[in-house]
Amino acid sequence: MTLARGRARRPGAQAGECADDTDAAREAALRLLERLRRTRADLVRRLRDKGYTPRAVDSALERLAAVGLVDDAEYARAYLAGRWGRRPAGLRRLELELRVRGVSPEDIANGLARLEAERGPADDVAMARRVVAQAARRYAALDPRKRRQRLYALLIRRGFDGETIEQAMREE
Repeated sequence: MTLARGRARRPGAQAGECADDTDAAREAALRLLERLRRTRADLVRRLRDKGYTPRAVDSALERLAAVGLVDDAEYARAYLAGRWGRRPAGLRRLELELRVRGVSPEDIANGLARLEAERGPADDVAMARRVVAQAARRYAALDPRKRRQRLYALLIRRGFDGETIEQAMREE
């Protein structure tokens, strides 16, 4: 680590670019956001790993959030929309995956509300039925009791609650 104007400079930084330089942190965040959408928590972690101070990171991300480039509720909406379209899972599992990515419960709820405003209310039973239909071919040769156990276990792993599973299995 070298010094620039009496302050620590991160490795690989340009001359005159300091670790607490908000503009440099903002530029680094923009480069990260060019490739794909990221959560605020992910950006904080990556920028701090690059050597930016917490003050510079917070200031840079506040500026980006003010113009809508860092929005965890929008990230949650896009994530939920993508996951429901590709691989059906229960809302509990999707919420857990978002929390692991650093999205707050409030932002998850806001993202879900935005998605439901676009597409209509989320129907966990329909999603569970879709999973059952996809798996039914694999378990067709099993006796009915074993088939039901395996389908139930699959739906639990996918994050559906017991009531939703029972309703989907009843209609299967």
